[in-house]
Amino acid sequence: MKRIWLIFFTTLAFASCGKGMNMNFPVETKVPSPLETVQRLAALNQQAAVPPLTDLSGYPPEIRRILQRDSIIFGMTAADQKPFFYRDEETGTLIGLDVEIGYEIANRLGVRAVFNRDAASFDDVVLNVANKKVDVALSKLSRTLRRGELVRFTRPYITFRQALLINRLELAKVIPEENLPLYMKQFRGILAIIDNSSYLGYAESNFPLAEKKAYNTWQECIDALFAGEVLAAYRDEGEILIITETRKDSGIMMKPVLISDKQDPIAMAVSHDAPHLQEWLNTFLEDYILQNGSELTPARLVKRHYARSDEK
Repeated sequence: MKRIWLIFFTTLAFASCGKGMNMNFPVETKVPSPLETVQRLAALNQQAAVPPLTDLSGYPPEIRRILQRDSIIFGMTAADQKPFFYRDEETGTLIGLDVEIGYEIANRLGVRAVFNRDAASFDDVVLNVANKKVDVALSKLSRTLRRGELVRFTRPYITFRQALLINRLELAKVIPEENLPLYMKQFRGILAIIDNSSYLGYAESNFPLAEKKAYNTWQECIDALFAGEVLAAYRDEGEILIITETRKDSGIMMKPVLISDKQDPIAMAVSHDAPHLQEWLNTFLEDYILQNGSELTPARLVKRHYARSDEK
C-alpha cells in the first residue's frame, strides 16, 4: 500500500491512500480511448463549419473575428503536457484532455480547431494570448494573479492540490522522516521547479527559505530528483501521481507530499479585451463540467491516459 502524506500549511494532517473497493458490475461499457475520442471529435470538426453569416455586425469583435476566419486558434506549449496534450505514440495524433476540450469548443462554434504550439513556456502561452497571436490559451495553464494582469481567465475546469515529491535519501541527510511536517514550515532544501511556470511564483510565496533551481522541463526536474541533485520537485498532485504510478522505484526512493490548502486551478485564458469570449467559454465550461466532471480528477486522468497495455 502506497502512503501519501497530506500536508496543510495551516493545520498539519496525514492520510494514507490505498486500493479502492472491488466493485463488480454485471455490464461494463467500453470507454473510448483518448485517441478514439479525439478522432471522433476531429471528424465532427470537419463537418462543423457552417456557412458564414451575411451580417456579423451585431457580434462582439472577438467572436466576429473567429467566425470570419472560420477557425479558433488555441495556444499550447511546444512541449507535451500529458495527459492534457501530447502526441499518440503510434499515430502521431495530438490527443489529451485539452485537445478534446478544444474540439468541443470549435464544434459548438461551427469553426475549425487550430492548435498553435509555438510557445516555449507556459508564460509564453499567456503572452501569445495577450498579443492576439492565439484566441484562447488551452495549455494546462495555472490561473495566477500575475498572469491575470495580462489576460482574462475563465473559471477553472480542473483544480489540483499543489504537491512535492521528496527524495527520501536526501531527506534523511537533513532530518528524520517523522519530523517532515515541522520541516515543511521552514523548508530550506533545494527545490526543482519548471522555469517560466506558475510554480516559480508559488515557491517564492510558499517556500521562501528554499533554494529554487529552475529547469527547462518537468522531466529534467524529475531526473535531478532521482539523481539526488535536489531534495524535492514541486508541481501539482497530478504530475506527482504520474511519477508514483509509472516508476517502480518511486515507492522506495520518493515520498509524495500533498499540500491540501494550496491549490493550482487550471483554466483557459483570452485577451484582456475579449469579455464576450470569456463569458461564452464560461458558459461552455458549465455544461462541459456538468457532463464530464467525474472524469476531471487527477486519478481518472492518470488512469485513462497512462493505462497499462493489458488494460487497453
